[in-house]
Amino acid sequence: MTMRTARAAFKASSLTWEQLTSKQVAAITSSRHHQCRNISFHHHAVQTVKTSPYTTSSVLQQSDNMQLSYEYFPPFSIVDTTLREGEQFSTTDFSTSDRVYIAKSLDKLGVEYIEMVNPIASTQAAEDCKKIMSLGLKAKVVVHTRCHIEDARAAVATGVNGVSMYMATSEALRKHSHGKGVDAVIEAAQEVISLVKDAGLEVRFSCEDTFRSDKRDLLAIYSAVDELGVNRIGLADTVGIAHPFQVYETVKAVRNVLKPETGIEFHTHDDSGCCIANALVALQAGATHINTCVLGIGERNGITPLGGFLARMYTLDKETILRRYNLSMLRNLEQYVARCAKISVPFNNYITGSSAFTHKAGVHSKAVISDPAAYEVINPQDFGVERHIKIAHRLTGWNALRQRVKDLRLTINDDQIKAATKLLKNVMETHSLTVEQIDQILINIARNNTSASSSSMFVQAESAPNSDLKTAFTTAAEKLRAFEEQTAADAVGSVAKDVERSGPTAYIKVTGHLFDKAVLNRLLDLVVDSPCSFQVKNLAVPEDNDSYSWAVLQLWGVTMEEINGVILQMQQLVDANAGIADCTLETVSGPEGHTFPPSSASEKM
Repeated sequence: MTMRTARAAFKASSLTWEQLTSKQVAAITSSRHHQCRNISFHHHAVQTVKTSPYTTSSVLQQSDNMQLSYEYFPPFSIVDTTLREGEQFSTTDFSTSDRVYIAKSLDKLGVEYIEMVNPIASTQAAEDCKKIMSLGLKAKVVVHTRCHIEDARAAVATGVNGVSMYMATSEALRKHSHGKGVDAVIEAAQEVISLVKDAGLEVRFSCEDTFRSDKRDLLAIYSAVDELGVNRIGLADTVGIAHPFQVYETVKAVRNVLKPETGIEFHTHDDSGCCIANALVALQAGATHINTCVLGIGERNGITPLGGFLARMYTLDKETILRRYNLSMLRNLEQYVARCAKISVPFNNYITGSSAFTHKAGVHSKAVISDPAAYEVINPQDFGVERHIKIAHRLTGWNALRQRVKDLRLTINDDQIKAATKLLKNVMETHSLTVEQIDQILINIARNNTSASSSSMFVQAESAPNSDLKTAFTTAAEKLRAFEEQTAADAVGSVAKDVERSGPTAYIKVTGHLFDKAVLNRLLDLVVDSPCSFQVKNLAVPEDNDSYSWAVLQLWGVTMEEINGVILQMQQLVDANAGIADCTLETVSGPEGHTFPPSSASEKM
């Protein structure tokens, strides 16, 4: 059966895509039926799963009618396209030296393929392909080209290992691109594929905009190019529209019409936030190669991020990923690419973001200090990054402070740490403290540490053999607790006073009839959302409802300019509501609400 006849038969069939069985798809599009290889996501099967961050366990997800499971992923290769797709990111401008550094770093990390731009794009593009090839990398170097004979000749001339060609197949792109029908696409591909194969290079043929293309057309094209002997075909979610279920069904259907040895390369954009999930599901459905970019940079919202994809696969088979890839290369590579792209590594970036392994809540901190796996599915040490337990905030727990005491090699009993924690939480409701300031507090407490603790002495009191000893132990315990609390209060108070004195601050007096609640609430919301800290320092509400009430707010900021900016926003809000509320706002000298002398009032604003 010829490809044209097969396609016609497929078009003429009354079956929908969902109704087609794999045998029917294969029978329509190929004279031979190629069995899909064993994959790891299917119905009515029970398999082993990698779940724990540092151990393996068996997990089954069961329902009345089916059992779904996730096993080890099938063998795959990473085709990193930072030097092609990444070049299309809005602010990227790689130099030749940048490309060399990135290529070497990707090779040291262990990616199997490095994709570069079409050498026909410019003389420099062609020279850079040759430059990268001359480095003697373990990774194969391929170039991304149109399915044009001129592009293929230029690619072969650079001496690269392979050519990854593409041609638009969706109606939307065909209309605005080459304007060819499916049969013409197959005929054009035959000439270009033959040229590349004759040169002894790897060939990948991709249907651009796969997931908006007619599925019958896809199977006909993929079957045809498979017969031409391509090494792999490519599925491209060019506009980021695909979702995991769609990816699974499409990849599996394509897998069924290909020779078992033909690979499937998957490329997906992140416009709708599914790229990592889609990449995983594509592998489980039969894909063999996954496109990635460092930091996920690329056209529009970019594609599957290399770090995120490695993190996903690490959780499924840690040992394999550690054996295949030098994960410690990731952070420096991402920082380098970020500088080249004129961006910052996002705070929530996979693995290397500043918050990736940062723990703040007391319950979380306690658990992680005891066993990191309690709240971490990835061991940061495997990626060469550090874990952080945040202590300088109002949610801090005493376990986090105790760990800090150990880190500083201080001796402070638990009761003193608990007393200090309670006081610190209150202080940090209105003041920002640095880790250095908390360290100073702990050092000051350690200078007055006692070997015994009040808690242990209360326990001794309870077990005393007679009432006189019990009374003596209880009295001593109460005095010791008072000492512990006072020591903590003195240490915290000394630093808190320094913070209040040294930080830029201003007092704002708000006056209004019964506070004109609507405006007052908006003012408070504005301050809460501002970068400044604040505290209500004074409040006067006369018993006479006809009188005006007033309050004084103290603001703290990093700079006086920051505070003045917030005051200006508050004044603008009062002015904007002058027609509905009789409120005034003024900067005063202190919590008592006294105004400044005329000569200095303007200076404070």
